[in-house]
Amino acid sequence: MSRRILLIVLSILASRCVFGQVPGILGLPDRIMSSSRIGRVSARNTPTAIAVDTATVFFPSFGTKSVSQDYDFFKYLSDNDLKQDAKTLLQGAYAQSDTLDFLRAKVLFFDNKFYQASSLFSRVPSSSSFGPEAFYYRIVALSSVGEYDLASGLLNSPSLPKLFSAGGPYAELSSLQAAGLALLKGEKDEWARRSASFTFDDYALLESEKVLSDISINRFESRGKRAGIAALASTFIPGAGKVYAGRLGEGVAAFMTVGSLGAITAENWKKHGLKDWRTILAGSLCATFYLGNIYGSYMSVSIEKDKRIANENATIIYHLHLPLRTVFR
Repeated sequence: MSRRILLIVLSILASRCVFGQVPGILGLPDRIMSSSRIGRVSARNTPTAIAVDTATVFFPSFGTKSVSQDYDFFKYLSDNDLKQDAKTLLQGAYAQSDTLDFLRAKVLFFDNKFYQASSLFSRVPSSSSFGPEAFYYRIVALSSVGEYDLASGLLNSPSLPKLFSAGGPYAELSSLQAAGLALLKGEKDEWARRSASFTFDDYALLESEKVLSDISINRFESRGKRAGIAALASTFIPGAGKVYAGRLGEGVAAFMTVGSLGAITAENWKKHGLKDWRTILAGSLCATFYLGNIYGSYMSVSIEKDKRIANENATIIYHLHLPLRTVFR
């Protein structure tokens, strides 16, 4: 009987163990159970942050040709997602101009070189025909690399041109981006102040305003799941806290593993006695995995919350960028 139960445990854990996200020595048994075949059934991938390429891009020295002559061709390449061709085009020795800075900044932006893109966008004056677009793309570029305070400072600057401030043609777009940054920073009062300007009338901004409003409910109003409840649930029923946290596969793996080890312990106790080494070994393993199951359940709630926030942050940044495609078409 004990051999059959042991075989069940080994079949659960028969996989390449991959260290999960639950930290610490006590988290080791939880990581083993979570990395089993059953444990990975409902595993969720950790949101991947935007891969930011910080390698410096050197454009050639300036020449005499005006980039405006090739602007239509650049726009054609950009609109047809021929980003690499557009980048190659701008390697030409063009004369220095606001237009050149803007176009090169756009190339860097779509190549995920946000720091360099932000630097070039900052060189385009607000009085330029590309000034407003450069300003808002710079906000998105800074947000994409976590420079939330700097981006907020630009939007809340007392010297902000009337073009972007209250009453200006881009006032609601400024409010949208400022509200999104407030969500990213977890500033409830700032979110309420900025989102009060949402009209839900502008087609270019409508979808993004709705999405950010929905995210604000999760971020500021929803109480969410509690780690203590997850730990308590797994104390009474191994794996129940994992299911509560949203990790069904890991919960099933924990229940079967702890249950099987408990059964092995009970069988050896009955056959060989409490002090027999086989009973002690099985009991020790059972206790270790039982405690790991409780600890892992407690930590899983925080991990799932972090994943949710990471997903929401990626969505927020996307919706800071999305309206720009329509507003500045």
